[in-house]
Amino acid sequence: MNKILPKIKTLLKTGFFHIFGASAINKVLAFLCNIVLLHIISKPEYGVFTYAWNIYSIVILFSGMGITTGLLQLCSEHAGDDDYAMRASDYGTRFGLRINMILSAVLLGIGLFAPLKIESSRIILIATCLMPFVQLYFELMNINLRVKKLNSQFAKMQLINTIVFYGVSLTSAFVIREMGLVVGHYVSWIAAILIGMFVFKVKLLSNKRETIGEDKVPLFKISVISMTNNSLSHLLYLLDVFVLGIVDPQETILASYKAATLIPTALTFIPASLMTYVYPYFAQHRQDRKWCRKYYGITLLGFGSFNILVSGLLVLLAPVLVKYTYGAQYLDCVPVFRILSVNYFIAATFRTLSAFLLLTQRALKFNLFVAVVSSVVNIFADYFFIRAWGSVGAAYATVLVVLVSSILSTSYLLYLFNKNDDNRDPESTESAKAE
Repeated sequence: MNKILPKIKTLLKTGFFHIFGASAINKVLAFLCNIVLLHIISKPEYGVFTYAWNIYSIVILFSGMGITTGLLQLCSEHAGDDDYAMRASDYGTRFGLRINMILSAVLLGIGLFAPLKIESSRIILIATCLMPFVQLYFELMNINLRVKKLNSQFAKMQLINTIVFYGVSLTSAFVIREMGLVVGHYVSWIAAILIGMFVFKVKLLSNKRETIGEDKVPLFKISVISMTNNSLSHLLYLLDVFVLGIVDPQETILASYKAATLIPTALTFIPASLMTYVYPYFAQHRQDRKWCRKYYGITLLGFGSFNILVSGLLVLLAPVLVKYTYGAQYLDCVPVFRILSVNYFIAATFRTLSAFLLLTQRALKFNLFVAVVSSVVNIFADYFFIRAWGSVGAAYATVLVVLVSSILSTSYLLYLFNKNDDNRDPESTESAKAE
């Protein structure tokens, strides 16, 4: 206890429990409210929203060309330099909002003119066309708070966003059905932005057109490559619904598959919270491989033990959880639920941790390589597995891709942490040799 208590006090002082606690509350609220929503709107209506939101999620993968990740990395490396953070924030925010103007036009074009398998989703897509602006601004505010390690304020922003979203969504769903979820997103993001501006005094834009000089090149490099990596990684889950919508475009099948993902997806707040907390520290110590190796080992051992317990309980209790949360009409999703519960253990323990820590090491090219390989495997697995086994095949494809990416990322991360050469960035070293 003499060793443990000081570590707990350190975690409390540095805001870990603010982040983890807020994330836990957010996900519990999200889970409970999603259950209520499944009973407010019909299964076909939920399928329509799932189809439309999946298309929006694919488009928004290109949000700001990944500028949020680039700002997080560079500002974390310049920790404590408020002037640099302000200049980088101003430059990055202006750039990101310009990019998202294009995304808004794309969403509007899809909603108006694209041939859609589920025609009733068209109006929802049109309604989302202004979302890229408010979503990006909200995310940039969160990055600003994380860089300054204002974890308490960051946690409150997340909590406010969740409470407002589900409060508005549940209320409006009674009247405007699935469109209530769209309204909920708009209101929650705008409310959080206003609180961030006027209560937490978060300032993203300067009266002057700020610049960051020579750091523009690394900013765009990190942003674009990270966006590519993240986009290809997120496609792992989005392609499942997209291909299902092509092969078997039935609202009820999409609704069941989406319901099966709710609990495993909700649990991703655990690795996300952990990485939200540790990312700035690993970025700050990225050249101290001994430090990184030590704390990665501690994290992997403790976190892996927790995750295997969670996955085991989900697999064992799947029929009970589905029946008494979603309702008997969703019992057909139990096999998919069990497969995705196993997938949670692999993804949370290995894939998420190694991918984020590789980013702190600026191993951008390798992350891109993993993302490309995973995407190729994902496309072929989705096509053949879904045609053979339907929604169960989509779940098997997800596990296969996560397993492949986990093996590649974890192996390379351990290689980097155990290198005994100089402390230069691995990819900078390769560039120097090439030159």
